[in-house]
Amino acid sequence: MKRFLFFLVSLSFWVACKEEAVDPSVRVRPVRLKIVVKDGVYKLNWEEIRFICITSPCPGDADVEAEAYEVHIATEELGEFQIFRTLSADQKSVDVPLVGRKEQLVARIVSKVKGAPPVNSNTVMATNGSLSQSAHYPGFGDSEYVIGGDVTPDGKRASYNELIQEKPGEYTARLYWAELENERPVTAKLADRLGGIAQFSTDGKQLAYISGTGNEISIYNIASGQKRTIPVGNAGGIYGLDWSPDGKWLAFTTVSDVETRLWKIAASGGSPVPLTPPMPVREANYIRQTDISWSPDGQSIAASRIRSEAGQKLWRVAVSLYSPEGSGEIKYFETQPGWIDTNPTFSPDGKQLAFLSTRTDSSAMSYSLWVRNVATGKARRIELLPDLIPSVDYVPRWVGNERLIFMATQRGKKGYFSVFL
Repeated sequence: MKRFLFFLVSLSFWVACKEEAVDPSVRVRPVRLKIVVKDGVYKLNWEEIRFICITSPCPGDADVEAEAYEVHIATEELGEFQIFRTLSADQKSVDVPLVGRKEQLVARIVSKVKGAPPVNSNTVMATNGSLSQSAHYPGFGDSEYVIGGDVTPDGKRASYNELIQEKPGEYTARLYWAELENERPVTAKLADRLGGIAQFSTDGKQLAYISGTGNEISIYNIASGQKRTIPVGNAGGIYGLDWSPDGKWLAFTTVSDVETRLWKIAASGGSPVPLTPPMPVREANYIRQTDISWSPDGQSIAASRIRSEAGQKLWRVAVSLYSPEGSGEIKYFETQPGWIDTNPTFSPDGKQLAFLSTRTDSSAMSYSLWVRNVATGKARRIELLPDLIPSVDYVPRWVGNERLIFMATQRGKKGYFSVFL
């Protein structure tokens, strides 16, 4: 009898172990998560992502439906996930009360099938802050063909580019600068008919931009209207440009299909000084094609950098701070895998970093506007009207320390807006 009982126990254990076995070739259909804050709750909704196979049968059983969903939540950007609830496959929504969840929630949905590896959804970060006051910003003129745009921290001077069609299919980006009164241009002067997107020096007396005529950086003097150029060996690959606070240096990045690199060059001229080694694109750890920002204290340069790990299976784009003295990366602000944080800009007092991020809807590559406290690292979303979607084509600009200018799409039309934090 004892032998028989031992046999039953052993058989049960063997069966249980067999049932727990995981077949790595079985791929569970993932889901796409969205979060809406309404009526005192975070409303989580998700839908399946269906694969379309051009061969039959679908390789790897890529279309296996989930049997259950685990709802994982955290109350901090990088907080540890906890299981909030487990739901059956026919339930694809759940409400998480705001009470006790602080002012932000990070969530993901885990699709599960017995005997198959679980699959995570996109990770979403939502906040429940109050709506910020925003309005159209008129400082870059009335043309619908305006791109770029910089503004001095005191809000009294602006620069912008206007696309002009020279010939059918051929456009030039004319660079203008303007004095502002009540945020509207009262005088607009042409700085360069082939000018790139420009950056004011800290004192607002000069404009630096990538020349449209050659491998050089151009500097335009506001008072005299004179222009001078600084030859740069690879200006055609420049995607970021910013002044040092003392006006003595210009930082820039070069980006190609092979590598990226951060540099600086004296505003008076000279040879470029490398601040980072070449960063091979193939390794998926490199500076992206976005603007950069030199901190007001002169101690760091912010850039958007793609980072990967686990053989490039886990990637994210984080804001990194680099030394202007050439000692490399000082720190970076970690994010969840799959998120893109880009277009960083320091506030005039250096205490905050504005940036755009896909963390509210990474699956659709939709961007939202965020501000990070540089000292604590804590990020908060700037809550905008639901139909106001920030555009990644523009880097947010600060006017003082409590106001941002950004480009957004509103009901399908792009425009410039300002928002009080």
